[in-house]
Amino acid sequence: MTDNIGLSSFRKKKTERPENITPELSEDINRTMPEDLLKLPQSRLTSKDLPKSIRLPLNTHTAISTIATLQSKKIYEVINDIVEEYISNLPASEKKIIRSSIETVNNNR
Repeated sequence: MTDNIGLSSFRKKKTERPENITPELSEDINRTMPEDLLKLPQSRLTSKDLPKSIRLPLNTHTAISTIATLQSKKIYEVINDIVEEYISNLPASEKKIIRSSIETVNNNR
């Protein structure tokens, strides 16, 4: 018998292993989240355009209204800026969830 064990003992002609070809890198696709998830309209919003469903402690409301006064903005604009900054620091998976819920609300209007 032969000294080889396994299939190599039966094979008479051995083919060489093919050259290892690494795939070329295709164009990188950089998918980014839109920056204007919470875009505000250019015109001034009226009270009927704004839902009133936020409850804040008094000290938080005071801080937000003070920031709004210092920056000459409306309170809802300051809150929008704060939320945009918070969303920008979230992981992409959570941003997608927020984006889909915002789009759902906008589509139902």
